[in-house]
Amino acid sequence: MKFYLFTFLFFIQLFVFGQNNPQEDSLKREREHREMYENRRKKHHENCTRDSLKAVTDSKIQNKYYINLVAPNGDNFLPAEELKQILNKHHIIWGGEWMGSDFGGYAPYSCYYVYMTRLTEEKFGKEFMDGLVKESLLKYIDKNPSVIFKYNDHFDLLYDNDDLSDDKIINEYFLKDFTYPKGYEVSKEKNQYFTEVKLHFNKDTHKLSVINFKHHIDNNHNKQFIPYFEKKIRNFVKSRNFVNIDHTIYEVKTYFKIYYK
Repeated sequence: MKFYLFTFLFFIQLFVFGQNNPQEDSLKREREHREMYENRRKKHHENCTRDSLKAVTDSKIQNKYYINLVAPNGDNFLPAEELKQILNKHHIIWGGEWMGSDFGGYAPYSCYYVYMTRLTEEKFGKEFMDGLVKESLLKYIDKNPSVIFKYNDHFDLLYDNDDLSDDKIINEYFLKDFTYPKGYEVSKEKNQYFTEVKLHFNKDTHKLSVINFKHHIDNNHNKQFIPYFEKKIRNFVKSRNFVNIDHTIYEVKTYFKIYYK
């Protein structure tokens, strides 16, 4: 009887030990992860403090400006060279691009980039610096007009806060050289008359071509001008090198709208 009792107690202990051991391992791993996170947080805080202090010191003798790319796969800032030249006129150094969060979670020295850019914006004014960035974008588009048919994170900088239409840049460049026909009746409402344009992008020749139009013009009088609108849009697509899209441009926009007044 004692033998069976001893055996029973022995297996009970094994069972209890087997149940508690995984739990202890789990708690141990949790403590290790917590310590690792805390050490990493402290290290980052030390690095960020060091970088921010260096930015404050450097800003006393020079001004730098950086562009933050959206992590993890943000678009490159295309007009880097144009912005560099514009900044140089105002004695501001172009620092370049960096990718990561505002808290430096992805890139070393990111706190330096953030603070240095912020200090430059405080000195010259945020609105003034945004204006320089927009100027560089417009200069780049003038040299490489086909990029208006490419989706890019930084083109949003050209939009007003209340107007994030993907077609705004295309409309601006179309209307720049567009003349309304004599007798055209202006709409009383904004964006009431417009034309949807569908394009085809040939991946072999890197050329854009118009496939079809879909017109939204309720004014019967203005419908007589539809052939004129189509001709102007076709000429627009054929001009400014839109027919030769650079082969490095991906996600080409093949649908847009032209809005008339």
